[in-house]
Amino acid sequence: MDILYIVGTGSKWNDNELRYSLRSIAKYGKNVGQVYIVGHKPDWVSSQVIHIDCADHFERKHKNMMYKVIVATERCNMSDHFLLSSDDHFYIKETDFDNYPIYSKSDTIKGGSKNSYEKSMYWTGKFLKEHGLPCYQTNPHCNTHFDVEIYKKNSELFAKGIQLEYGAEMNCLMGNLLIQAGAKPTPYRDIKVREFRSREELLEKLGDTHCFSIGDDAIRCGIGEYLEELFPEKCRYEK
Repeated sequence: MDILYIVGTGSKWNDNELRYSLRSIAKYGKNVGQVYIVGHKPDWVSSQVIHIDCADHFERKHKNMMYKVIVATERCNMSDHFLLSSDDHFYIKETDFDNYPIYSKSDTIKGGSKNSYEKSMYWTGKFLKEHGLPCYQTNPHCNTHFDVEIYKKNSELFAKGIQLEYGAEMNCLMGNLLIQAGAKPTPYRDIKVREFRSREELLEKLGDTHCFSIGDDAIRCGIGEYLEELFPEKCRYEK
């Protein structure tokens, strides 16, 4: 299964998020196909990764994410079905990407008005309902599926979604299109690590998960030391 990383600029950790994410799929990923990056590519990334250059065109994060994926599918000869990843997804158990579930945090999208993410989720939920789609929250902090043929059949819907003020949350849009087409969602305990006070607290947060993500506060708390212990060696995706 091919994997497309959507990478923005302005990493608060000198792009080490991407470094350790790539090391994690190199160590624990089974049946990993071609790896792509769309957007910013650090100069240490090796030729094993295909880069699709695409600058941010919008002020809103979710608009840029959708735009970059659409550009990638149009500019590059990618497979018809691939996985989307962010640079802060870290795999800590063996994972078969050819048999990767469509994960859902809940059967109802939860949004709000606190920040741009909550606003995007709120309007995404409304958008899905207005177009007769299911409303599962299929944007856990791990890889998600993207089907090029389903995108092509619904390109007008994606064009409308990108015009929403905060942008439609693309993982939820594609995930619910896949569910409408017959895919079965798998319940998932979303793990995003923000703050922690000790290694024991961190490990308790992770539990038995196979993948986790981080917020900026986790860097301040020392998540880098934990990731360096897990993934100390360079992988094929690094020069």
